[in-house]
Amino acid sequence: MGAFSDAELSGYLAVGHANGHGTSAGPMAEAVDKSLSKLTQSDIAAIVVYLRSVPAISTPDLTAPKATPAPSDHRQSVAANVDPLGRAVFEGTCASCHSWTGVSVLTPFATLTGARAVNDPTAINVAQIVISGADRQTPVGRVFMPAFGDAYSDSESAAVANYVTARFGAQHSAITSEDVAKLRGLP
Repeated sequence: MGAFSDAELSGYLAVGHANGHGTSAGPMAEAVDKSLSKLTQSDIAAIVVYLRSVPAISTPDLTAPKATPAPSDHRQSVAANVDPLGRAVFEGTCASCHSWTGVSVLTPFATLTGARAVNDPTAINVAQIVISGADRQTPVGRVFMPAFGDAYSDSESAAVANYVTARFGAQHSAITSEDVAKLRGLP
């Protein structure tokens, strides 16, 4: 939150998205869609004032999100040790919405560049979105990413999550197929 301006934080709370920071999903998306988006601007501003009054928690282990788009050439800018299966899954399923640069031409809600989730070394949020998808009602209409949990194996889901964090994040993650299997078992 510390890197968000007050306007970006207000927007994130009201619509679940802030350019350069990412889009809410999971429980945060539910909080935005069912509660926070119903508040007045003055209520959102009051929440921002409150959040700014809470002492920051240092997170030196979290690298700052990569803010620049990846190269449009899909052969560039990925660590050599990333499983090629991840690139294949991304190419076949993800690139048409998220693009090779990570900046979606369809909607800013699908932009990966700058998103905290793709900069998380555990890749848990990325894997959960791959498995469960996302379905949001926003002020500009419905934003939807299908769930691929039934279409892809644990190995494929882990490979694409690792590819996404390697290509669009500031550090490479190493989520395993065993980790994905555990995520599938969560309520």
